[in-house]
Amino acid sequence: MFYATIIVGVLLLVNWFIPKHLKRRDMVIIWISLSYLEIVVDFYLGYVLELYKFAGEPVVSPEAFTTKLFMSPLFTIPFLNFMPKSFSRFIPYWLLWAAFSTFFEWTTVYFGYLTYTGWKLWYSAIFYVLIFPLVRRFYYYIKH
Repeated sequence: MFYATIIVGVLLLVNWFIPKHLKRRDMVIIWISLSYLEIVVDFYLGYVLELYKFAGEPVVSPEAFTTKLFMSPLFTIPFLNFMPKSFSRFIPYWLLWAAFSTFFEWTTVYFGYLTYTGWKLWYSAIFYVLIFPLVRRFYYYIKH
């Protein structure tokens, strides 16, 4: 849990100091939507299907829940903030973020925040490849 807390702290600082190209309204909508999505997906995959656990706990701890409220939005805001507008320039950006996200998830497993009990890292790689274009589309949807 300590690793996740440190990461959230670092991400809070990064998000505080990066130059913002997003409107506050858009950031709030992204924050609420991504937190909700992450909590629902992790609850279903982690606790209903028992494919992974957070901090080795069989139930959702307050610390893990709080981390879930912050982690995904704090990665998504910089992703959207620096995202190229043209789709051809977005493709390498998207794949780089998918690779980075997969690597970051591997670090959460390595440091014991996430424990796989049936999940495989390559499932996450596929998920990240699919989710980033959807996040882009959602952002352009709420932006207009």
